[in-house]
Amino acid sequence: MIRLDTDYHNKSQHRMIIFNLMEEATSNNEIKSLRTNAHYLEVINTFASELLKTRTTDEIVWAVAKHAIAKLGFIDCVVYLFDDNNEFLLQRAAHGPKNPIYFDIKNPIKLKIGQGICGNVALTGLPELVLDTSIHEKYMIDDATRLSEIAVPIMSEGRVLGVIDSEHPDKNFYTQEDLRILITIASMTSFKLVEADVQQELLQHRDHLENLVDIKTQELRSTIDQLHLSNFENENLLKDVTDSISYAKNIQTAILPSRKIIKKLLRESFIYYKPKDIVAGDFYWLQERNNKVLFAAADCTGHGVPGAMISVVCNNALNRSVREYDLTDPGKILDKTRDIIKEEFEKSGKEVNDGMDIALCSLEGIQLKYAGALIPVWIIRDGKIIEIKGDRQPIGKYVHQKPYTTHTLNLQKGDTIYIFSDGFVDQFGGEKGKKFKTQPFRDLLLKIQDKIMYDQKTIIYKTFEDWKGNLEQIDDVCMIGVRV
Repeated sequence: MIRLDTDYHNKSQHRMIIFNLMEEATSNNEIKSLRTNAHYLEVINTFASELLKTRTTDEIVWAVAKHAIAKLGFIDCVVYLFDDNNEFLLQRAAHGPKNPIYFDIKNPIKLKIGQGICGNVALTGLPELVLDTSIHEKYMIDDATRLSEIAVPIMSEGRVLGVIDSEHPDKNFYTQEDLRILITIASMTSFKLVEADVQQELLQHRDHLENLVDIKTQELRSTIDQLHLSNFENENLLKDVTDSISYAKNIQTAILPSRKIIKKLLRESFIYYKPKDIVAGDFYWLQERNNKVLFAAADCTGHGVPGAMISVVCNNALNRSVREYDLTDPGKILDKTRDIIKEEFEKSGKEVNDGMDIALCSLEGIQLKYAGALIPVWIIRDGKIIEIKGDRQPIGKYVHQKPYTTHTLNLQKGDTIYIFSDGFVDQFGGEKGKKFKTQPFRDLLLKIQDKIMYDQKTIIYKTFEDWKGNLEQIDDVCMIGVRV
């Protein structure tokens, strides 16, 4: 009886020891797993930070190799991208033996779609984790034989842009966790590559437009010189001038937002735009960024051809501030726009004091943010005008330069927003040939608040034409109205 109790006691002790060992092993596995996940998160965080600094395709793919794959501890990596004709995968960046120095690739190769494991991933759009390449029919030797390979596609909207591939000399080296993190890296890379392509297209489009403006400006100046020599007696030469200015108008029109975009982003709105000449120094601007609708009315120095040339520079500066620097706060957009404009003018080596006045609004739901340079914003609510004035400094060279102020206002249903240049209120007309002035303009807007936006534009247009009569229009007119 005593021996039976002793056996039972010994067995219980053995079970307890085994249980403790199992518990310790489980705890060690959990700690190891947590450390692995923490390392992966650190790699993703570092890669995301580096990715934000990149702008070109080459910078992006080398960031993958240097700041993602290398940090994972993989000894080998190649990033493939399709060529311009989408026929071959080209090696664009590497880590390990394929990258002996700086940003060089040793003996770069290109693959057809379906060729090798990488080519098959590009064909199917599916990742592959190969634990033993010696028995894989698709394995193809690059610079050396390796027994493990992992390859994931870089995808965008169902389209393969490239492949991230890594190999290792040992069998069974890569794990499902490695596959998961590579898929995450590929997804982040895809977004940035698409963004870089769009940015490159925008830059090319901008350069093309600016080049056209330069060419037509030079032609116009040459034509004007000839006109002075002939005292404008040559009718064919006058026609050439008009045609050149009309072509410049087409270029300027190309940078303005289309009616389709306006109606999509600002459903209840109107834009009243009446240049003094064929081309204008005033312009309107519209962008959408991060669920915010950005719109502006701008008045550049001068009108006609000189004003139009300034407007192209200013329009481009606004686009760069939003697209290139990812700004959506109106005050910060104006700060960056001013910097870009000053930088562009300084390239000439001459002192240029041109610039623009502007009212810039950001609309997100019922929240309005506004910043201005000498142009206010009016909000009409319950028969009264709420006026928010901009900073008393233009966009351009200014002695007492300071950051532009962003004003925030929560709107109410039925509020109407107006921003406008000074062309309307400064127009001479009426029985006495005097300026229209601000107070009658306020009264006009208050009077038409019961009208839909289309009818408001019609009334504003007719009022201007009736007031001007047979007198010459003295300046460009640009006005935007938006009802919430």
